[in-house]
Amino acid sequence: MDVKLLFKWLFLIMFGITSAQQITLDTSLVSDEANTIEEFWYWSGGFPVVGTGFTPNTTVTVYDTDPNGKRWRDFTGTVDAQGNFSVQISAKMISSVKGAHTVKATDAQGKTANATLNVVANASDVLQASVSSSTLTMSQFETQGFKLKIKNLEPFVQVKVHIFSPYESGSEITPSEEKLADANGEFEMTINQFTQSYPWGEAMPDTPGMWRINVQDFGANGHKGQVYFRVLPDNPSPTNYCTVQQQTNFFAPTPITSFEIVGVNSNTSSASSTDYYEDFTNKTFDLTAGQTYTVKLKGKNGSAFAADTYTLFMDWNQNGILDEQNEIIQEGYLFNSTGEDGKFTEFQFTVPQNVLNGNTRLRILKIVSATTYSMFWPTGACGYYYSTGQVEDYTLKISGGVTDPGCDFACPADVNANTLPGASTAKVDYNLTFNCTPPSNTSCGIDYPGNNFQNWMATSNFNTVANDFVIPAGKNLKIDKIIPHLIRFSYGATLTFYKDNNGKPGELIINYTSLPLESQTEIGTTSGGSAYEAVIKLPATLELTAGKYWVAINADGPLISWETKSALSNGTTAFTKNGNDWVAKDGFDGVFKVSYVCEIPTPEVVLVQGLESGANFPIGNTIVIHNLVYNGVVIDTCVFNVNVTGILATAEVVKSQISFYPNPVKDFLKVSYAKEIKSLDIYDMSGKRVYSKELNRKEADINLSSLPAGNYIVNARILGEIKTFKIIKK
Repeated sequence: MDVKLLFKWLFLIMFGITSAQQITLDTSLVSDEANTIEEFWYWSGGFPVVGTGFTPNTTVTVYDTDPNGKRWRDFTGTVDAQGNFSVQISAKMISSVKGAHTVKATDAQGKTANATLNVVANASDVLQASVSSSTLTMSQFETQGFKLKIKNLEPFVQVKVHIFSPYESGSEITPSEEKLADANGEFEMTINQFTQSYPWGEAMPDTPGMWRINVQDFGANGHKGQVYFRVLPDNPSPTNYCTVQQQTNFFAPTPITSFEIVGVNSNTSSASSTDYYEDFTNKTFDLTAGQTYTVKLKGKNGSAFAADTYTLFMDWNQNGILDEQNEIIQEGYLFNSTGEDGKFTEFQFTVPQNVLNGNTRLRILKIVSATTYSMFWPTGACGYYYSTGQVEDYTLKISGGVTDPGCDFACPADVNANTLPGASTAKVDYNLTFNCTPPSNTSCGIDYPGNNFQNWMATSNFNTVANDFVIPAGKNLKIDKIIPHLIRFSYGATLTFYKDNNGKPGELIINYTSLPLESQTEIGTTSGGSAYEAVIKLPATLELTAGKYWVAINADGPLISWETKSALSNGTTAFTKNGNDWVAKDGFDGVFKVSYVCEIPTPEVVLVQGLESGANFPIGNTIVIHNLVYNGVVIDTCVFNVNVTGILATAEVVKSQISFYPNPVKDFLKVSYAKEIKSLDIYDMSGKRVYSKELNRKEADINLSSLPAGNYIVNARILGEIKTFKIIKK
């Protein structure tokens, strides 16, 4: 026997080492390449992670960390007596972060193993789909719509187009009408709310939000693609939010039973509720800009074999739209819960630093997913949902953010212009103005709120107490007042400001002695006396740059105390002064507000879509969108149309005329033109559309026998232009 092998065998026996633990990513069922998976297959079912060499008969946890360092759900399983396991894992969403992911397995004894997973795009997603307007209002979607363009198709291949509303209900566009790519492998069509589809029929849902279009060719390769467009409500308002309802004749609601923002507030509701929507806007949660909070949610599951997901929509800019990109949190999920069994989902969110102060809406949408592995979080905060679940609305009260400057953004009416004879564009000028009047009774401040007069710390006569406050990065503040909560009436106070020195008061900045109190407002009662909100006004503003500081108070009056709270701000405690030394008061943190002069920056008008004023606009309709941005917050949006009509040269005028007869018309109106007429819309004299039809041909007979007698306006939509004429119905 080989001596070296013998010694190696004896060494392994002596130290109990038989083999190192390892994991294998079994993607063989969905991929020809090892450790590689397409993003759709990763979400729809995933793959097994197979482990060997782990501690027998223990629990193992497997999870994926994406290339951005974000960890997804823990999948658990059991190691068998031989140290082996197989745990199926899947992706969070249908679209994953592509690239190298790290899959890690850990057993109860701390044995771990890693493997690299390469997530790639779906091989069939090669079609390039685009829309002429990525954003439009509901009325623009109704009346004019947009052009869908598809490239990279096979020449003359049949094309299928499916459109999905924000709540993921879908319909095939004109399924009975064959759609073919041209010789260059391109396809184009106009889509609006009244484009026919199945099963929706003659009208699509009247729902604002993010819509999706899926395109597919029916060639041998089965190529696919997708594109998104956003529909804005015509008149969004924080006093009139859109509604969410459950489609009738489907499953019964399965309620949310508890919502809590830890350390702030909570609400519980019945697990037997039969209401799909519950209004809890009377429940207020006080939040501070820039702070991170933990959410806990409980609820009754709608399925025994799939998760319920919880989506939070937060209208940070208070514009009446709940589902803008930075306002959706898609994190929570629960399995097999009765809503009353103690199970909960927990995750964190951070309030943006530039959020608007004041009350804003929070909407929670709970729905059931399709399978155990394929979870689904909606992006739409409006419309009808088919699945079981529930919707709850709450109120968030924000402080420490941006004060709304109260701007009126004057949006122009639609602009109509003509080209010069023979030209393809026209120069268009328009005016965008705004007028801002910030509320006079609104003060800016950094707020460290309390929790119902919980604790008190002496700060009167010979007792000086200091608490810290932080000025956010990038801000210079002119401090004009300090507003603490005090117990017992005070006659005045001495205020002293210090720089920070490693977590305690350091270098003296300035000392204000015997300042009178601007006001004292009784806000409650305690066992030690009445509680007051005291406003201590500085004789002149104190300008400080970003950083951490300390303010010390010595109040005039007997036995006066400063309210404290148990949840510490910035991880620090209060300090009291003993001679020249500062002594930490462990577990105490002051309740107060640092008031500063509101400096109102000038809002900025930002072009989002379309062209700037003075630009050359092409023939046809262009949707123009501008945002009014204040301190990084979109506080208003302006949307309007620029319609440019092409004026042809004299020799072309006859060719450009649309033919229609008879007029007056009794039953059938014959319409023809030299080019293909895409669609025809007829409006009565009040502006109401009474007829709409896709044509996609040069001539057609239109049956108007059902229209009442009267005068009508006809819009014939031709590629790049609209022909308008008037008819009389007998």
